[in-house]
Amino acid sequence: MKKIIYAVLICVIIAGIVIIATLGLNADIIYSKNVQIDVYIGKIVDIKDIESIAREVFPGERIIVQEIELFQDMVSITISDNRTEEELNTKIEELNTKINEKYELENSVDDISVTHNPKIKLSSLIMPYALTIGISMIIILVFVGIRYKKLGVLKTLVTYILSIGAVEMILLSIIAITRLPINRFVIPVGLLLLIVIITILGFKNEKKLTTVSVEENKK
Repeated sequence: MKKIIYAVLICVIIAGIVIIATLGLNADIIYSKNVQIDVYIGKIVDIKDIESIAREVFPGERIIVQEIELFQDMVSITISDNRTEEELNTKIEELNTKINEKYELENSVDDISVTHNPKIKLSSLIMPYALTIGISMIIILVFVGIRYKKLGVLKTLVTYILSIGAVEMILLSIIAITRLPINRFVIPVGLLLLIVIITILGFKNEKKLTTVSVEENKK
């Protein structure tokens, strides 16, 4: 059974590597090339109403709607930047019309701010954590090497490194295969898995260490 599970996991990792190499990862709209449309409404609005209007104007695509003013009278609508300037202007006019009808306004398109944001490198999401994670891993491995010296330093360290690497690769492969968008939750999930695998390995090694100590005491 273990062999089958390992074989499946290896296939998942290989498939993930192939997809990442050919298609890359699917970035969330915030990290992709996008258009930010800022609309000043001048009165308190329900963000769900604005989102509903935005989905009518931009059907079938990922949309993020946020309040950007303390008084809840201005919203930001973020969409993918996959239209020509003429198509975008037409959509913005439609959006402005629908918002005016909903809130009985007379705003013009000129009152709407449009910002084109470039694609953000996904590596920039990892870099702020790289140094901290690197230092933490070195400290953990040093502790592991000292704590479980009786179990074999090299063997124990290799087990930790391969286990952590395999789990993170499986996570990345699943994200790549399912085309889940890379967003701000990916790093926390990866860190959580890191903590879980280190904890599991710690429990297993403590059990082995206890067994070794008992056998030494018998001798």
